[in-house]
Amino acid sequence: MAGQYVSIVVPGYNSLFVRDLSYVAGTGDASDVNPFSPTDMRPLIEGEWLQRTGTDKVTRGGLNAVEAGDAKDTATKGTIPAFLFFSERGRYDVQMTKRAHIITGPSGFEFRTKLCTDESFAVGDAVAVFDWAGTASAPYGCVRRVLGVATSGAYVVGRVTRVYGTSDIGVLYNPEGLLA
Repeated sequence: MAGQYVSIVVPGYNSLFVRDLSYVAGTGDASDVNPFSPTDMRPLIEGEWLQRTGTDKVTRGGLNAVEAGDAKDTATKGTIPAFLFFSERGRYDVQMTKRAHIITGPSGFEFRTKLCTDESFAVGDAVAVFDWAGTASAPYGCVRRVLGVATSGAYVVGRVTRVYGTSDIGVLYNPEGLLA
C-alpha cells in the first residue's frame, strides 16, 4: 500500500501488526482537536509518528513548537517508542471515533517515507522521531513528528536502507531503544 508520504515496501501491509488506538490531544494541540478531520488546523497525515500515552491511547508527543524553516528540534527528540500512523483506504469512521491506525510491528518491515528532516542521510544511519516544521516549501505544513538522524539519547526506531533523495528515504523498522 502506498500513500502520499509513506509506502510499505516489504513484506506488504497484510503481514504487519496494526492497532487502532484512541488519540488524545498533546502539547500544542487544542483540547477539541480532531486530527482525523481534513479541515482541522493540524490534521494527521499518513507517515507521522505517534507515541503511546497510556492504555490504548496515542498522541503526537513532542512540543509541537518549532518554527517553519528551523532545523530539527533536538530538544523534542523521541525518548520513548513511537509508531507509524498509517491510514487504510476507505476508513471513514476515524473522524468520528478518533482512533489512530498505527503499525506496531513486526520488527524488520521496510517502508519508504518522505516525512523526514531534510538533513543528509546515509545508508545505515539510525533514525529517531523529532518535531519538524520543514522548510518554507515543505508540502505538509505545520509541525509534524517525523524521522531524523538519531542523536544521543533518542529512541531509535530503525535504520536507513536507501536514500532516494532529499527528504525521501527507505527505513528498516527495528526499534533499538535509546542511542548512547
